[in-house]
Amino acid sequence: MIRPIIPARPTSAVIATTLLAMAAVCLAAAGPAGAQTAHIVGQPRVVDGDTLQFAEGQVDLDGIDAPETEQTCTRGGTSWACGLDARWALANRIGRNWVTCVPQAAPGPGPVRALCYLAGVGQLDVGEWLVAEGWALALEGPGDRYQAAQAAAQGAGKGMWQGVFMAPWDWRSQ
Repeated sequence: MIRPIIPARPTSAVIATTLLAMAAVCLAAAGPAGAQTAHIVGQPRVVDGDTLQFAEGQVDLDGIDAPETEQTCTRGGTSWACGLDARWALANRIGRNWVTCVPQAAPGPGPVRALCYLAGVGQLDVGEWLVAEGWALALEGPGDRYQAAQAAAQGAGKGMWQGVFMAPWDWRSQ
């Protein structure tokens, strides 16, 4: 006759040790105290060429600056609504897809600055795509993550690089 093996009931010491170990793993995964690690996920509304609106709040794409919706550029001697085109390019690329944004700093006043990905982390980097298509400028900073994409867009005459434009930060200051 085969007898089933019945495991011994865990003692309260084993249960307590297991719970402490699980808590330590959770705390380690959460990162440094005060750091924002929660991703923002959803189907955003496109506010402008570098700003998304989620139910949780507004997100500015980190590492880039796109022309303001009202901003114009010049192409072939004619003014054109490059800011509106940047907004529409982003809206068309995102479509009805879900976007995952990873905040790059602890929360503070104003919009969250984040790296955003179409269809999940590790997929299409939305900021890089905007710069590569010529609808945003790469900001200088740690790692200069989008400088190569900007050089390629400029060389190919894509987006704003089809004509003459003012950097968005200069346009806003006027």
